[in-house]
Amino acid sequence: MSKNSKAVIAALLGYSIFGFSFLFSKTALEFASPFGLLGLRFLLAFLALNFVLLFGKTKISLKGKPIGSLILLGLIQPVCYFIFETYGISLTSAAFSGIMIGTVPVVGVILGILFLGEKCSFLRGFFTLFSVFGVYLTTTGGIGSFSAKGFFLLSGAVFSAAFFTVLSRKTSEHFSAFERTYVMFALGTAFFLPLSFFENGGNIAKVFLPLKNPFFLVSVFYLAVISSVCAFLLINFSLNHIPAGKALVFSNFTTVISVLAGIFIMGDSFSVTQLLGIAVITLSVSFITISKKQ
Repeated sequence: MSKNSKAVIAALLGYSIFGFSFLFSKTALEFASPFGLLGLRFLLAFLALNFVLLFGKTKISLKGKPIGSLILLGLIQPVCYFIFETYGISLTSAAFSGIMIGTVPVVGVILGILFLGEKCSFLRGFFTLFSVFGVYLTTTGGIGSFSAKGFFLLSGAVFSAAFFTVLSRKTSEHFSAFERTYVMFALGTAFFLPLSFFENGGNIAKVFLPLKNPFFLVSVFYLAVISSVCAFLLINFSLNHIPAGKALVFSNFTTVISVLAGIFIMGDSFSVTQLLGIAVITLSVSFITISKKQ
């Protein structure tokens, strides 16, 4: 199997994992505040990476490398992205949020062209836009109530996600997928854990209290180890070998997984429009997956 094929599979797996994270986040947020959850999520993810570092064959070597770009990567994702997304979603409808986040591949293609000199064929550009239309249909085709503040916050999330992909692709010249992921979660922990302490009035016991609940424990394990460590390692690996714009189109597959998980696991309602949207996204992703032209 070629490196390109492995990268495509890694991107699909990574974004598919993200699709289930909404279910686990919903469960976890019944026992912890948003920042409390983020603090524990990135702490556990960082501990998991250190476990791999101590007992595995993976090594980190940052000496003599452009560490500034790596720090910027970690500030963009997860710090900026999760702040923008958390508050943006709280101020808008789920449908509007889904549509906004669905535009990330389009922004990513543009940034990839501007900053990385990537090329985009007409057909890939078309199917990138087509996948966004699929997100629109899958989120039932409506935007619900509009909030200007929510729009600008979600725009920040969109640009953060797109810039992360472009910068991860750029820094792959100097840093391995593990090194990039390690620094990302180190910064996420350093930012969100103190914020969760502050949110709870400095009561450390209160921050860790949700871990006593088995439902929260399972949820935060998935979010930290599977949806953070595994998914981001897969995505950062994929960006070693495929263009940022191409990798980002697979992010809309997250919408497909999250909707299907809601239907079959949570018993959510389903419409023909959503079925059409899933078909559009799947068709778009399938074309870009098999296309040899970048």
